[in-house]
Amino acid sequence: MVNNSPWHQFRRSTRSENLSVSERQTTWLRQCLKRNQNAAYGQRYGFEQIQSVEDFQRQVPIADYGKFSPWIDNLVTDERYQLFSGEVVGFEKTGGSHSGGKLIPYSVAGLDDFRCALSDWLAQLVEQFQIDRGRAYWALSPAVTQATETKGGVPIGGGDALYLGIEYLSAFVQISAVPLTLAQVANVDDWQLLTLYYLVCSRDLRLFSVWSPSFLIQLLEGLNNRQHELLALLQCGGEVAGYQLQKDQNAVNIYQHYLEVGDTRVLWPQLVVISCWADASSKTLATQLIGYFPSVSLQPKGLLATEAIITAPNLQNQPQLCVDSNFYEFIDEQGQIQLANTLTISHHYQVIVTTNSGLYRYRIGDIVQCIGFQRDVPLLRFTGRAGVVSDLVGEKLTESFVNGCLSSFKGFAMLCPDEKSLRYYLLLDKRYLQNNQDAIDVVEQQLNKNPQYAYARTLSQLAPLSCLPIEQPDSCYLAWQCAQGKRLGDIKIPSLMHNNSWREIFQIVE
Repeated sequence: MVNNSPWHQFRRSTRSENLSVSERQTTWLRQCLKRNQNAAYGQRYGFEQIQSVEDFQRQVPIADYGKFSPWIDNLVTDERYQLFSGEVVGFEKTGGSHSGGKLIPYSVAGLDDFRCALSDWLAQLVEQFQIDRGRAYWALSPAVTQATETKGGVPIGGGDALYLGIEYLSAFVQISAVPLTLAQVANVDDWQLLTLYYLVCSRDLRLFSVWSPSFLIQLLEGLNNRQHELLALLQCGGEVAGYQLQKDQNAVNIYQHYLEVGDTRVLWPQLVVISCWADASSKTLATQLIGYFPSVSLQPKGLLATEAIITAPNLQNQPQLCVDSNFYEFIDEQGQIQLANTLTISHHYQVIVTTNSGLYRYRIGDIVQCIGFQRDVPLLRFTGRAGVVSDLVGEKLTESFVNGCLSSFKGFAMLCPDEKSLRYYLLLDKRYLQNNQDAIDVVEQQLNKNPQYAYARTLSQLAPLSCLPIEQPDSCYLAWQCAQGKRLGDIKIPSLMHNNSWREIFQIVE
């Protein structure tokens, strides 16, 4: 019997399953260099002469974005064969919490690599949770910034069609509980109301797939904060942002029951899994999120940056390196370069990635910890960003370290430096202050595990840590980032601010 479920368009790759990680990575690199040897960057660094990984490392330098920026500028002005062979099919701006404005190009081959990893993950998700009997919600951000294009018509911010391709896009359209076109709604309030309407009407929802847990938390809070508007739409129908909505008395009854009991199982009785960021700075918010969903599994998202996909969850919900999608190198804590087959469990590494979209030995800025292996494939947990450091008096607190110090909190938790008083403020959500009381007591002890911080406290160079409970801090941060042009669904709330902008963000007046 043929299963016609659109979920089954996603299949696991078997193209190299019998090879070792070293063989798979070497094969991928060789094919990438051959494909792109005639591009200007490939000619500059002699891709045609490279015969081994050692040759590649010797001839091609490790590079940050600034190294690629002039080549990308040429691509934007419609020069071809700069970083890779073939056409540029789109650009995307990075949406990181600490930086932005980098323009990343995509090639056909690079997007194929991404879709290979995406299809693998979704096929495993179907196998693991049997979600093919229902629908899913994919994080769709409101169109707070309009997509543009180069003079030659290449899209900047190409949307779902660019990333998914025609085959996968059709499957996503059929599976989605919410019309994918909601991503074109520019007004945030209209977007939220429409999203809530469609979600409340979805009885067969099996999967929530979002990036930041705060994104879904905001939607859940909207169920209560906008109940009068939402009930009116469900009872009478209406028009919102050009969408004609039908009344749905069954959904009215279910929604009213939910408002009475506050149990999400009333709304989505078939929901089995939530996929979202749950590592590093997202850990505390993920803990808060799963509290809304009794008996639902939480699958931590893999590490996927605008530049490249690094890891995706395996059947054990562990972040597994996407060996067949890019070539990876890792800088260890002694500054030595390691490959995927030479990593050591428990050690931390900075990620260097080579992609078919024209980034070669690119220092992506993410730090991962090797937590084990699936057969010989590394399992890599994201722990923070390199270069995100707060340093008032020489203590040099890193994001990875602070993530560990705040990992036991429920809900929002952020450490913020104050140059005026030479102290750190711990920002917390007032709603969870009682839940976090024990955790607050141990944060200073955790921070003192950093010798420079402990020394500064001993000499009174740093004042004691101060706790600052605030109202809806996650909403404040998301609103501030959206005002900077970031996509709502892409915003990751950091655990460490490395400048004084936090007072502006959270509207703190003293």
